Amino acid sequence: MKVLLIKSVEDLGLGGDIVDVASGYARNYLFPRNFAVKATSAAIKSAELYRSRALEEQTRISSESQQLAEKLRGFAVEIKASADENGHLYGSVNERHISDIINEAGFSIDIEQVLLSEHLKTIGEFPVSVKIYGDIRTEILVRILREEEE
Repeated sequence: MKVLLIKSVEDLGLGGDIVDVASGYARNYLFPRNFAVKATSAAIKSAELYRSRALEEQTRISSESQQLAEKLRGFAVEIKASADENGHLYGSVNERHISDIINEAGFSIDIEQVLLSEHLKTIGEFPVSVKIYGDIRTEILVRILREEEE
C-alpha cells in the first residue's frame, strides 16, 4: 500500500515521502498514530508541505539529540550488585537497570536506547553505547560494584 508520511518515521522515511508498506502496518501502526495518510492524488499535492515541516522537526530533534549526547558523554553509572568471591554476579545487569539509573539522574532514555550486546554478569567497568536518535550515539561507563553484605 502506498502511503504519504506526514511525520518522519525512523527506518522508513521523512515526512513528505511516499513509501510502499504492508497494508496491515499502515492500518495498525501508521494511520492510528497519524504518521501517514493513504497516498491519494490530493494528499500527494500537499507532500511538499509535509516535507518542509518534517525537515524543520528533523533539524530541531537532531540539535536536541546532539546536546543530549554531549551531556551523556563520559557519564558514569554505578550499580551495586551481589556477587561471589570471584566477581560473578548472582544475577545480571541489563538495559532496564542502566536506563533507570540514567533517568534518575535527570535524562530521558528508554530501555531500547541502551545498546548491550549481552547482559553484564561480572564486577567491573564496561563501556556501553546509548542510541540517542537516528545515528547519534554516545558512550557511557557502567561501573558494577560489589554490594556490601550486612
